[in-house]
Amino acid sequence: MPESDTPPSLPFKFTGGFDLPTRAIGGILSAQGLIQVVAMLFAFPMLTRYLGSLTLFRITIFTYPFLYIVTPYLTLVPISMRMPCVYLILVWKVSAQAFTFPSALLMLANNTPSPKVSGTLNGAMASSASLCRTFGPTLSGLLQSAGLSTGSLGLPWWTNAAVAMIGAVIAIFMREERRRTFDNEKEVPIDDQIEQENAMVDGPNASLETLQSTPNSPLLTRFDRRSSAH
Repeated sequence: MPESDTPPSLPFKFTGGFDLPTRAIGGILSAQGLIQVVAMLFAFPMLTRYLGSLTLFRITIFTYPFLYIVTPYLTLVPISMRMPCVYLILVWKVSAQAFTFPSALLMLANNTPSPKVSGTLNGAMASSASLCRTFGPTLSGLLQSAGLSTGSLGLPWWTNAAVAMIGAVIAIFMREERRRTFDNEKEVPIDDQIEQENAMVDGPNASLETLQSTPNSPLLTRFDRRSSAH
């Protein structure tokens, strides 16, 4: 986006971009991937062990509103300081993303009431994330058009900050619990219990009877051949 010649009217009325060349944009995207790999592989495991998933999630989610509020004001930074500030914001954003989503996945796995519904919960979460990625760019584009028409470049960012504040409030009431094992998951079926009891009483003969009761078994065929040979 080209720079604006219109003087800003702070705190909310300002427009313009960085007018970056394609090479600079490519460098920023490459740095984003590198930062995310480092944050995911090295920083996230250490912070999770030290703080726990819920605490790390809360700390990170509370930084999102400030991130979205501050980002539009980078266009007002002097030219000599823009790129350092861009990379600072990039580290902030990518690290927050690398800490938040894995923490949410861990808490979802720990709070799943039963393994039988873990697939449903993970599918619902993935579907919700995909739905937001589908409509998010459209809504943010409409907000950016509305903001530029009124001379307010930060409108979509500040809207995201409001949504992030709602998420931060919700995070206050979140609780993390280890998944409980219900009685029906601990119990062994009655048929299996009877077979186990019979095996303990009958000893080695129970295994032979089990093989003989299985028709068309290759193992039983080999066993019969060896018995006939002897």
